[in-house]
Amino acid sequence: MAPEVEDVMASRHSATKDDFGFEHADTSKPRRGGLIWSLATLLIVLALVGGFVAWRGGVFGCKDEPVAVAADPAIAGPLKEMAAAAAGKCYAFTVTALPGPDVPAALTDPTKTPDLWVADSGAQARRVGAQVQRELPTVAASMAQSPVVAVGQQVPQLKSWVDVMKLPNLRMGSPVDTTIGDAPILGALAEVKSGGITQKQLVDAMTVLAVQQNNARTGNDREGTRLNLANTTPDIPVLTTEQQYLLFTSTHKGSALKAATPADGSVFLDYPMVNTAAPERTETATKAGQVLAEIAASEEGRKILAAGYLRDGQGQPLANGAGVGAVKPLPAQDQAQVDRALRQWQVLAVPIRTLVVEDVSGSMVASSGSGTRADLLREASLSGLKMFPNNAEIGAWMFSIDRGGPGVDYLEVAPIRPLNARAAGGRTHRDVLADAVRKAMANVHGGTGLYDTTLAAYKKVQSTYDPNFSNSVIILTDGENEDPNSITLEQLLAELKKLQDPARPVLILTIGISENADANALKAIADATGGTSYTAKTPADIRSVFVDAIAARIEAAGK
Repeated sequence: MAPEVEDVMASRHSATKDDFGFEHADTSKPRRGGLIWSLATLLIVLALVGGFVAWRGGVFGCKDEPVAVAADPAIAGPLKEMAAAAAGKCYAFTVTALPGPDVPAALTDPTKTPDLWVADSGAQARRVGAQVQRELPTVAASMAQSPVVAVGQQVPQLKSWVDVMKLPNLRMGSPVDTTIGDAPILGALAEVKSGGITQKQLVDAMTVLAVQQNNARTGNDREGTRLNLANTTPDIPVLTTEQQYLLFTSTHKGSALKAATPADGSVFLDYPMVNTAAPERTETATKAGQVLAEIAASEEGRKILAAGYLRDGQGQPLANGAGVGAVKPLPAQDQAQVDRALRQWQVLAVPIRTLVVEDVSGSMVASSGSGTRADLLREASLSGLKMFPNNAEIGAWMFSIDRGGPGVDYLEVAPIRPLNARAAGGRTHRDVLADAVRKAMANVHGGTGLYDTTLAAYKKVQSTYDPNFSNSVIILTDGENEDPNSITLEQLLAELKKLQDPARPVLILTIGISENADANALKAIADATGGTSYTAKTPADIRSVFVDAIAARIEAAGK
């Protein structure tokens, strides 16, 4: 073969074949093909990595789904840090602090309803769920924990929660605002279970504690306010959480405050996460909540919680001896019994906000005992006014046909204000109400405009609803509706039913003055709102009416 032909063939066969027929490159030659393959491989890897990133970012299905989280203010800060740590996990969390009293309104307003809510306790979540008539499925049983502690400069040794309830000058939050306000009752239930006290003794103790708290609680009653009071007043103890105690003392160097828990165990705020999303978002909310719960249970999450003085979801003591150390949890209790007791406590402990609506129609001049019905109502009203605690908010209307002008059967004589609020001349709002009653009962005339007045009063209280109070209307009348131009009883009842809002419950309590009062109509009006109806024949009866009304609510709440 000619040399040139051999060279050509050599170049064409620079690759040799092995015994299986596969060609092998001649490694003595430049590897242009290998470079091409290397570049191709690199491009494939980059494409795969880029595709994974794109997939995580939403191009191929998983995107940062917006998720709204409402949380008790005590845990909102740490949750925001956890939300930031969830970046790249398919959910974009927005965490908003939501105080307890504002939760029912948020859960019944489609424009404000969050996907998830972190309550301060399971008891609070169940109570709110019952109020708004919604089932709130648990996503995480405990995102964090903090035991309730008694804090003061001179806190004695505490054997049980009954001892806590007996502490002189004790201050604590409203049960509407925080489970801290429920802690003594939850603790005392353990004493009932063990036989240490009876159920009646518990109710009696709750009553005494509620009166004390309602008289002591101020308008600016907040966790920091109570702790500052204890910090400056040696004989005032407060109930708070280990977290709030540590936050306060960390910013008040040299504070003499000490924290203690009863020997028989403490109540833990356990911060459960529940699903509050609309039906079409329930599954998304659950999956998102599980992501947030996983972060809370991680090492990073526990560090975030500890930085905010919160224990992890298992309740492990804080590091470096911070707080009260190991705390024995209270024995597990029957959930139904707990909820019954807390409903009774709510009746007693939540302050009253009411509009008292009194009949000043002409029939009030009729004889009743040694005086007139107007005399009876005046004395009964003044007696009843003395029974309300200082933090009650009371307003007053008087009614008879056209009392407020043509077509208006009611007239406001005092706005709804705290009884201890200061008025002109150094008087209190309680004094203003008493004077208004005396003046109105000296000017009785006209027919009874009951139905229009009742509806207007209900709307007034509902439109100015305060979630920190038990909101109600008290109607006192001696007769029946006499306004020919008013709505009928059937229309009134239908309208009351239509207006009812689980986020803004308003009860109507009706009191008939004398046997001539339309008892059937008054009972129907009260029943329509879940209230109660009574008849009073003497001033002394009014005191019984108020006591019986509270007792009836306690009994009903315990069922």
